Parts: sequence; structure tokens; C-alpha cells
Amino acid sequence: MRPLWIPGLGLSLAVCAAAALMTCGCTTPPPHRYDPEIKTQAEAAQAAFQRGEVARADALYVKALARARRVDDREEIARNAYNLALCRMIEGQLGEARNLLTQARLLANERGLMAVRILLAESEAARLAGAGPESEQLARQALAAGADREGQVQSWLLQGEAWFLTGQFQTARECYQSALKQVSRDTAATLRARLDHLGARLVQARLMPGSEAGLQLSRASWLKQAGQYPEMVEALQAAALAWELESKWGEAFDCRIRAAQSLQASGDRKQAGIEAGKAVELAGQSGNLKNRTLAETFLNGLK
Repeated sequence: MRPLWIPGLGLSLAVCAAAALMTCGCTTPPPHRYDPEIKTQAEAAQAAFQRGEVARADALYVKALARARRVDDREEIARNAYNLALCRMIEGQLGEARNLLTQARLLANERGLMAVRILLAESEAARLAGAGPESEQLARQALAAGADREGQVQSWLLQGEAWFLTGQFQTARECYQSALKQVSRDTAATLRARLDHLGARLVQARLMPGSEAGLQLSRASWLKQAGQYPEMVEALQAAALAWELESKWGEAFDCRIRAAQSLQASGDRKQAGIEAGKAVELAGQSGNLKNRTLAETFLNGLK
């Protein structure tokens, strides 16, 4: 079976986390011992997930997991518990996701790709649940379990995020730099976006040199590539604020009008109007009549 990996489904923060996990995927079981019913259900679940039908994927993975338990296939129990947990994570059912991941980890080998995938998933679930120290510990265990290059990026990122939230800023910066060293052209856009976000926060806290606005713009670009448009808007807003603090009105205007257009297209006319209004003010401060006309025309179109 092909790995379950769908980077950048535009659903929520939990999707970003699950998408980052799916980049690594699952190992393929030997064909001669792969139960055909498990194969049918799991492949249908994967196809549903790829279409964004998370609820259907969930239901199918429930069936695949039940079959694996019935035929006493330890490896497939672990694999399908892991995949089902990713669905539950996206659906906001973190308690159930974490319970399934614990079961998967206890059934899987202590080292190897499957062990790494499960530990990273547990770390992400702990992060989403607000359990920073636990997330950091699980991410370190994933490194020790033999994480490949992309798994190392995610492990160092998770550790950096956890250390930052607990106020261990120097350690967070070291983890961020370790993650950057492992980044490759294959690194998922969702992970690149999160790295930029962490970097921007480190710059904002004056823990390292750099441009906070530039990192937020880079984050927006990666989120755009991943199809995470609400998060893209947040990054553009953060970049605009950073530019405004530096009195770079033209750069801030560009971010505000881009955010306004995306919000309007998504149906959030109220927030689009707020962003467009800020764009009008920025155009006035810069004295750019073309930008002012653009923002005012856009704003009038919302009325």
C-alpha cells in the first residue's frame, strides 16, 4: 500500500500537523501476507483522504483496524491505528488520537520508520493539546528511533516550538538551526511554513538577526503552496504589522491588500473590509495615489 501522505489540505491547523506527518508515510507490507480485506479498506481510506473526505477515510480506517485485530495482524493493527489517529487529529478528537497512537507505539517496533512516524504523530498531538514538555520528549525519542532526514526536520522543529513556549529561547534557537540544516527540496511546504514562523518569533524576541517581516512573507508563500489559505492570510497580516513597525508603508500595503483579497474571496467580507481600510491608510501614509485608488476601489466593492 502506498504511504498515507497528503501535504497541505486546506482545513485547519490540525491538518497542517497531520499533513506534515503523512510526508513520511507507512511501510509496505509483504504482498503474500497482506489480508485482502485490510488492503481494500485501507486503500479506499487513503483515496478518500486524498480527496479531502476525512470523515469517510476515518470510517474506512475503523474497518481496516477492526479487520487487522480480528486476524491478529500486529503490524497492520499498528499501521491502521496510526492512520486512524491522523484522521481523528484533523477532526479535533485529540484524546482519541492520542489513545490510538499509544496503542500503535506499543505494538510497533521500538526503532524504524513506523516507530518514528508514530512518535512524531504523538509529539504533534501533544503539541496541539498544549503539552509542550511531552511533545519535546516524544520528538527527541523519534530522533533516537532512527528518523530519516525529513523526520529529523520535523523532530527538531517540534523541539524548537516546545522549548520556545516554555521560555527556553536559546535551546529553541539551536533546535531551529538544527532543523534548517536538514531541510531539502523534499521538505513539505507545511513544515517550511512552520519553520519560518518559529524563525520569525525568534527574530521578534531578538534571539537572532533577520527580518521578521521577510520570514512571515516566506511563511505565507509556503502556506500558499500548501493550500493553507486562512493561515496564509494570518502570515500576511503578521508581515504587514512587522513592516508597519518599521514604517515601511509600501511593503505593509502590499500585504494588507493581498490579505483583503483572499478574505473577500473566501467569503469573509467584514474582515476583508478591515484589511482594505488599513490598506487605504497605508497608501495615504506613503503618498502612493495608485495604491490608494486600488484600496478604495476594492473597499467600495465590498459595500
